[in-house]
Amino acid sequence: MALLSPSVSALTGVVLAPAAATASTGDTFANTGKEMLYVKNGSGSSINVTIDAPATCDFNVGANAAHDQVVAVAAGVEKLIGPFPVARFNAAGLVTVICSAVTTVTVAVIAPAS
Repeated sequence: MALLSPSVSALTGVVLAPAAATASTGDTFANTGKEMLYVKNGSGSSINVTIDAPATCDFNVGANAAHDQVVAVAAGVEKLIGPFPVARFNAAGLVTVICSAVTTVTVAVIAPAS
């Protein structure tokens, strides 16, 4: 599991430094509830990005059961996902993200300027 360092947004722009997605154990990042996750799927097949939700969901599904957020990212597509509500997605201040495939898949975190 890799800890992703955020790129901080700015009026002058920010250069993203995407990292290869980590196989099976996924990646983590610090979350204040304002971060966004950038995913680029350079592979030839669609992937699923699963964001672990250790807490109860923020809407009524299965008697308010905890459930993960799964986002499909089609082949050759880039997506910006988030932000992530702290109460639902944080575990010890971190969000965990797992991609169903990692070959030619890169991820980055964008944090707001303070």
